[in-house]
Amino acid sequence: YDAIIIGAGINGCCSAYFLHRAGLRVALVDEAGIASGGSGAAGAFISPKISKAGELKEIMGEAHAEALAFYTANFPEFTLTKPLLHIANSPQEGGKVTAFKRESTLEQTAMSEGLRSLLSDEALQCESIYFSHGAVVDAQGVCCALSNGVDFFCFKAENITHQNSTWHVGELRAKHLILSIGAYPKLLPIDYVGLRGIWGHRIDIQTSTAIPSILHHHVSISPTTKEGIVAIGATHDVHYSPFSGEPYEREEGRKILLKKASKTLKLNNINIMKDYMGLRSGSNDYLPMLGRLVESDATLQKYPHMRHGEAIDPSEYIYYPNLTMINGSGGYGFVLAPYLAKRLKEYIVDGVSIDPILSPSRFFPRWAKRKKNQS
Repeated sequence: YDAIIIGAGINGCCSAYFLHRAGLRVALVDEAGIASGGSGAAGAFISPKISKAGELKEIMGEAHAEALAFYTANFPEFTLTKPLLHIANSPQEGGKVTAFKRESTLEQTAMSEGLRSLLSDEALQCESIYFSHGAVVDAQGVCCALSNGVDFFCFKAENITHQNSTWHVGELRAKHLILSIGAYPKLLPIDYVGLRGIWGHRIDIQTSTAIPSILHHHVSISPTTKEGIVAIGATHDVHYSPFSGEPYEREEGRKILLKKASKTLKLNNINIMKDYMGLRSGSNDYLPMLGRLVESDATLQKYPHMRHGEAIDPSEYIYYPNLTMINGSGGYGFVLAPYLAKRLKEYIVDGVSIDPILSPSRFFPRWAKRKKNQS
């Protein structure tokens, strides 16, 4: 192969799509299947991030516009377009919503009386913003469609090696290796990469309440591409880890989701159809990651004074050859994936440099300094 991608969530599947369309021979590897983890459990909303001015806001604004166009044009059968109502869930977020309403170029409108009549008193009293255009995609359906035509292998990637300019993953061989493994255990010694795993839970329900738009408040509530099915979901449990050995309390998770949803509106005649659960991966600084990975031992051997805080230009680090990571999208994986994967393709195929602000190596200097203190 030209490229092996480990991890078949939305980042891995989007990367496979762009590289395959560019003519590369791509192998996609996942031990549990396509969209089997956090991506499969996602609400998969194509929504803007309500945030203050800064680097993240610029990236998210561009990614949101690209994602809306990408899914509606290429995967309309897995994409439902609806207006989007974002309601602040705290006074602090209310200030962000007010500022976003004032500054955003996205089309806004007044919510209909029909929608207003559904909302709780609490929701009506909170600051909100109503967008004319939003979308939600079928998470598993679109991931499978993205990976169509790509060779998929279901096995646990272990003992990854690089020999003679070739990456070896099991019996697979390729020049390029792309890690899109989310918050799951790292496959190489890249402990400096700042990731945090957050457990996500979504339920699909039947309800007699007609939901005319996508709603974000304490949780997300939305109609779906499946007729009569409403999704309720959240990245809501920062304490549970699937690696703890403790089982996740699914029934308790359901109760929490329904209780939070009731703060937004009343859902009548609820019948829970299915649960989706998985670990979502966010970066420690909330910016997504795309770029090369530092070979930490070799770099510290070359620049030992990094342990004492010496600043070294990242271009001087020693990097693993032809190894790239795409990760850290948090709860906005389906918004960021087309944006990141397109730039990954431009980097590998066209030789276009990746914006250094996205580089996973941004975490390396601080880690190197802590390494000295720990030793």
